[in-house]
Amino acid sequence: MSYEDSTTPLSEAGNEQPQSYTGEADLNFSSLNDYIKQTYGGINGLPAVVSPEEQPAAVEESLPFCLPSPFSIVGDGSDEDESSWSLKSNQNSSFNENDDSTIGRSAGKWTLRRIALDLSLYMNLFITFAKFIAYIDTFSLSVLAALLDSVLDVVSQFVLNYTEKHSSMQRSSAFYPAGASRLEPIGVLTCAALMGMASFEVLKESGTALFYKTNTLEGMDLKDEILSFWSMVAIIVIKLFLYFLCKRANHKAATVTSKRALQLADPTLEALAQDHWNDTLSNGVAAIALIFALYADSLWFLDPIGAILISLYIIWSWYETGKDQIEQLTGKSAPQEFIDELYELAEIFDQRMQVDTIRAYHFGPKFLVELEVVMPENTPLKTSHDAGMELQYEIEAQEEVERCFVHIDYETRDYDEHVVSKVPELREQLLRRRRQQAFQRHSSV
Repeated sequence: MSYEDSTTPLSEAGNEQPQSYTGEADLNFSSLNDYIKQTYGGINGLPAVVSPEEQPAAVEESLPFCLPSPFSIVGDGSDEDESSWSLKSNQNSSFNENDDSTIGRSAGKWTLRRIALDLSLYMNLFITFAKFIAYIDTFSLSVLAALLDSVLDVVSQFVLNYTEKHSSMQRSSAFYPAGASRLEPIGVLTCAALMGMASFEVLKESGTALFYKTNTLEGMDLKDEILSFWSMVAIIVIKLFLYFLCKRANHKAATVTSKRALQLADPTLEALAQDHWNDTLSNGVAAIALIFALYADSLWFLDPIGAILISLYIIWSWYETGKDQIEQLTGKSAPQEFIDELYELAEIFDQRMQVDTIRAYHFGPKFLVELEVVMPENTPLKTSHDAGMELQYEIEAQEEVERCFVHIDYETRDYDEHVVSKVPELREQLLRRRRQQAFQRHSSV
């Protein structure tokens, strides 16, 4: 059945009762909202009738004309393409908010992601130990800069793992009623601050060595020099492998839910990939500076200069990362392309609805969406409420959306209601009316 067949003209909206679902399914509900309440029941989304394994089939059978998500379309939107529309957003969504994995990830994607995270941690521990041995043998400032970077890599990954775990565990906690997904960007910001402080310390040591013309490599054994160099080369190879692994896992975990292929990146994998790339560059510079400084005493200054270059690059790269995370935490607006797609989805969702205002802004890595829609003023409360809830479910089924709030009005307004409520004159009138109501209640008693 096409979308147009399942909607009601504006002229009939006031007297129209919610359409009943038909089909061979045993479940029969007057609205999608009734189905959600009956099937998933509890506040934490625990299934009341249908088991998690049966959810996709039950939804598909009991909601035969459920509105398709245009974001899952592959085509130009013609009638032929409409027949291939599916309940992909419903099937990919999980109502169990205590699930440790991110909503929408398949088992294969989660496995690849887990491999990337665990392998990065174990390799970082091994590489940190190897760099420590290399520094003890050489006392090279470039190697010291790379060693500090690796130590902080390990610390950073523990921070990222902790914040990611708790951001998913606290999704439905009473202490975090809006979820704790913003812990992830906070963890990335913490890593950026640690990296910056360590890099400034290496800058200080390298500048001191250059100023006093201190050759930290003087008197080294040739065998130790060669061993340290090749250990750095091996670390470069390992880091390059981990970098491409994290990029691949992030590409797999990313979602393409819009016709314009808007992708959602995994902040933890992005931070790890950047770590591995920084390590590849820093170890490359350290190895080059070390080999030149060892084989030519007159080039001793290359070692502290290499350390300075490494530190400056790390500071710059983590500054860029930290700036992006701050924008997410402070509620930067979503890309206009994404807002346009949400507007299109809301516009075609129900012919009785007219989109008045739409806002989408960062709420951590994902977006919080506010929708104001207009329905005929004689629409029954239950009908308008269920329509708004169904639109909310449809918007929140998109991977980029953390939460969606739908406000239903009976007329369009030329002003922002949230801004108007802050106008001093209006607030004074509201307070005066509140005092009068309180006085009347007190007088009646």
